[in-house]
Amino acid sequence: MNKRSGVGVGLSVRPRNLILRQLPDEEFAALVKFLTRVDLPLGMQLSEPNVPIEYVYFLNSGLISTDALTEKGESVEVGVIGREGFAGLPALLDQPQMSHSVMIQGVGEGLRIRSSIVRDEFIKGGAFQRMVHAFAYLQLVQISQSVLCNRMHEVDARLARWLLTSADRMESESLNLTQEFLAQMLGVQRSTVTVAAGDLQRRGMIGYSRGKINILDRAALTKLACECYRIVSLSYERVLQTDFKHPPSYVV
Repeated sequence: MNKRSGVGVGLSVRPRNLILRQLPDEEFAALVKFLTRVDLPLGMQLSEPNVPIEYVYFLNSGLISTDALTEKGESVEVGVIGREGFAGLPALLDQPQMSHSVMIQGVGEGLRIRSSIVRDEFIKGGAFQRMVHAFAYLQLVQISQSVLCNRMHEVDARLARWLLTSADRMESESLNLTQEFLAQMLGVQRSTVTVAAGDLQRRGMIGYSRGKINILDRAALTKLACECYRIVSLSYERVLQTDFKHPPSYVV
């Protein structure tokens, strides 16, 4: 991990993270002195299955992936997080560990804080608790929809959904996503991803080369995506009261 030594977090300039940005001054002041700026490189593990969650990570930019694992080490992505949220939610709910893997799948930066400190602030109530509840609800919507999606929908529609979802969370139409990660997102073999991504590229929806994907035709990709993208996006827009790509605030 690359800690940004010597760079503090001040009260005057709020982080880009949506929750920290919207906190009342008093609640933000209770957390800010414990926050440490960190770079979040690709592949960084934020928490591992059945290991105590030591830190909570608030994203300012980048993409967090939550993956369900089998005993053989196979994985499938069940949810992603951008600057609307944080990694380490179970620790705030008095569950010090989780059965899933949480890692960085899109390079970014954020703020790290000990989970015990965040939990102490969470149980006080107030705006922070309400925003955490809203974030938890959005995670539930996303994860439950992923279960249906992986069971019911075709690979090309699921790929379109996850590409759009990742772009929304990272606020960029340019994504660094390897075939291995795309296979993990979809719960399929890499060869299946190669075929599906190649088809989207031939149809002019994406440009794909050496792990870099550019969304070229969002309208067409949205039309191809399964209904899960629309269902989850509408939930985010309702809770955040906006088009998620430019979110000003949580509903609290």
